[in-house]
Amino acid sequence: MEATLIRGLMSDEEWAFFEPFVTTRGAHSGRRPRDHRLVLDGIFWLGRTGAQWRDLPDFFGKWSSVYRQFRRWTLSGLWDLLLEALNDTEGVGETVQMIDSTIIRAHHCAAGARGGTPSQGLGRSKGGFTTKIHLRTNGDGLPVAVDISPGQSSDFNGAIPLMDAAGPEAKVLLADRGYDSDKIRETLEARDIVPVIPTKRNRKLQIKIDDYIYALRNRIERCINKLKNSRRLATRYDKTAASYLAFVQIASIRLWTRVFVNRS
Repeated sequence: MEATLIRGLMSDEEWAFFEPFVTTRGAHSGRRPRDHRLVLDGIFWLGRTGAQWRDLPDFFGKWSSVYRQFRRWTLSGLWDLLLEALNDTEGVGETVQMIDSTIIRAHHCAAGARGGTPSQGLGRSKGGFTTKIHLRTNGDGLPVAVDISPGQSSDFNGAIPLMDAAGPEAKVLLADRGYDSDKIRETLEARDIVPVIPTKRNRKLQIKIDDYIYALRNRIERCINKLKNSRRLATRYDKTAASYLAFVQIASIRLWTRVFVNRS
């Protein structure tokens, strides 16, 4: 397949950002650096289309070789490193941050990994066989940190790990009333973070919030919608939590590169 027939290949500007991270020789570098741009494009293609590994176009190389390199990069923490590097960029909104979650349907082929479904971030909720993505974004609606859990897990159980993840420190945190708990409020206030979270209707003491600031929360909802344009994220096919989380991180990184790298 000719390159001209494949949509969504990296621009030279995007590759200039990725190149120092993926061509450094190390324990998980794998194949020769001269192949890494093509391999990375192949991984991005899979994330966007949701195709099976065996359906990877020959243009990107042998599918099994691309898969092995994907696993090396995933296990070495490359995607975490890239997301952290993007969040260290100056000039992005970081004082106000937001958290939210979304439930993803899992395909039946995602079952069966060693350790059982709960350990792989899979469970049963009202939506059926599902995974829940927990997301933290900056004030511009760009991902700061992501995590996954079984679909039936509560939002507030995923909140603290999100706030513990690497990234710029927030001064104000926006969240919907699903995160209204004393533990979350106390944890945020202990870190000098102002919670802007509507109180549940059954709470005796109702806490007023700034509606103008809270209206900014639509940015994380729009971010989730954009992430779901990645078909590998919108439906979970991966058996292991590590592989699925990697594709969630990759979709997050692609949002950053489209907004930031191509404009820098």
